[in-house]
Amino acid sequence: MLKLITLAFVTFTSLSAHSKLLDKIIAVVDSKIITLSQVKRVQSSIGPRRNISPLIFYKEKFSTKEIVQLLIERQIIRDRLSEMGYVVSDEQVEAQIKETESRLGLNRDRLLEFLNSNNVTFDEYFELVRETYEFNIFNQRVIRPLISVTEQEIKNTFYKENQNNKTLSFKYTLVDFALSKNLFSKGMLKRFKDVLKKFQSDGSLPSEYSKVSTELFADIDQDGLTKKLQALLKKTNEGAFTNPILIGSDYHVFFVKKKDVVESEVFQRAKPRIQNKLYSKVAGNIRILWFKREINKHFVKYFY
Repeated sequence: MLKLITLAFVTFTSLSAHSKLLDKIIAVVDSKIITLSQVKRVQSSIGPRRNISPLIFYKEKFSTKEIVQLLIERQIIRDRLSEMGYVVSDEQVEAQIKETESRLGLNRDRLLEFLNSNNVTFDEYFELVRETYEFNIFNQRVIRPLISVTEQEIKNTFYKENQNNKTLSFKYTLVDFALSKNLFSKGMLKRFKDVLKKFQSDGSLPSEYSKVSTELFADIDQDGLTKKLQALLKKTNEGAFTNPILIGSDYHVFFVKKKDVVESEVFQRAKPRIQNKLYSKVAGNIRILWFKREINKHFVKYFY
């Protein structure tokens, strides 16, 4: 294999006395070679490729190394899907193209004209549609199961987006930690919240906080709370502690055990969008980590 690669590293023409470099292998993944001309061809058509497949070609310019990496990842994705029994056939690609033509109101001749005006051949377009099809299956079947988005994360994102929305009304389940202000010495108030976080994790409580009282308040509507406490709770995520607040003669820190919008249909409508937003936010990093692990299972050689 290595001998073959070495022999094929450069291709020369013998039509003249002076040999001329026509192309060169720039990388190898398993038995597939990637040539410099392939990379340059992709680089010369990034614009239309972005229009066709923005998930793969997600920025305006790619370096040679970045294009090589995309081509290597394409092959690794294809191999992984094949192992899982997913092979995107020519018939599936053709069906996808016809669906696109129908959606855009194009016939095949108009599509070919469009591709030609964008310096993309039909064969290139066909393979890019296949690649996009594979990329979508890969995201759904391989990457998505590795991403965990909890209900609490969705809620907290929703609340953050709507923290200035005065039309939303909340109800809470709270654990109230209270300690008389007369028992606070210098520095105790500043540490109060962190002490309670530690108490939650390991059950330990410093002696100076030993007289902290606790009480559970379930399904409390915000309308029954003071404006100051409403504002404090509204900016505190579910599963988090508030900052200390003085109520009467005691300092209180509240653990927000549950936080719900009274008009639940508002949240339910926003939930799918927020879930997809959170998935997209972490999917890129998950893919990077996945490729770093997966590439070790393949023979990959670079010739930069």
